[in-house]
Amino acid sequence: MIDIIVGILVLISAIIIFIASIGILRFKSLYSRMHVVTKVSSFAFVLLLIALNILFFHWKIALLTLIIFHILIFLSPISAHMIAKVSKFIEEQPNNNNE
Repeated sequence: MIDIIVGILVLISAIIIFIASIGILRFKSLYSRMHVVTKVSSFAFVLLLIALNILFFHWKIALLTLIIFHILIFLSPISAHMIAKVSKFIEEQPNNNNE
């Protein structure tokens, strides 16, 4: 029974990642792509961590996945913010092509 639950969670996570990859290809703006990468992929990764905790029910694995979860939750918005700031900075720069 546990294997079926873990399999369903992994399958849902794979479908979400597939849909996110299609979104990365279809969206035109950087900000839309950033949203897909930070939000949707994080959710799929959390589902994988839950499946890992269900499959290997041990306190060490739970502690490691909890650390990974917190790193993901804290660093994903920070990285998206930094990418947006750099993108805005690059867009504001004058075009210095001498062609």
